[in-house]
Amino acid sequence: MDYKEEQTQEIEILESIYPDELERISDTEFTISLLLETASERKHRLSLHVTYPETYPEVTPDLKVSVDDSFDAEEGGESDDEESSSEEQVKLEFRLIDEAYDNIGIPSIFSLTSTLKDAAETLFQEKLNKATKEHEEELLKIEREEQKKFRGTPVTVESFNAWRLRFRKELGLDEKQKKRLEKLHNGKLTGKEIFERGLAGGDDVDEVTESVAQLTTEDS
Repeated sequence: MDYKEEQTQEIEILESIYPDELERISDTEFTISLLLETASERKHRLSLHVTYPETYPEVTPDLKVSVDDSFDAEEGGESDDEESSSEEQVKLEFRLIDEAYDNIGIPSIFSLTSTLKDAAETLFQEKLNKATKEHEEELLKIEREEQKKFRGTPVTVESFNAWRLRFRKELGLDEKQKKRLEKLHNGKLTGKEIFERGLAGGDDVDEVTESVAQLTTEDS
């Protein structure tokens, strides 16, 4: 097998498929920028960095996945959860390595790129779902604590619903949730931020907890 010819032909094919996304660094090294299809209106991308070993495709290519920092510029600041981000990237890289071993002997970068895109979009959505669920559970926990004031007092469906409506209105929970979903689906959070820290933030929980304490004092 003429390894050099195989590599050259594959890069040429990839350049025709990804004319704007592929950036060639050398004859054996390049990156492909992938636009993820997500519910967010903001664009989220991942980059696949590929390096051909001398005897590729008889061996696996060297692969590295990274989040494009340039798409986080508007937000400013950095997440505190870089370790979580690294873990997600490692998961994606292991997924690619497994598939690369299954394809030893044939050019496989296009297949690997498609796998990365699908896996990243799935992981992205899972992170959003998990973060949303955790946030909702935190609010329910606060509501349950507030409900303890009803113990020993007869409660009807009507009185409970009236209390719950007042509780959510005074704490602004519905408005907070609306704004949070707007941030989620209208692109206020970047892909990298969601990968790294999820949706629920500590500041929101602290604010709601403080408001509950104030309400409890007022109702005493």
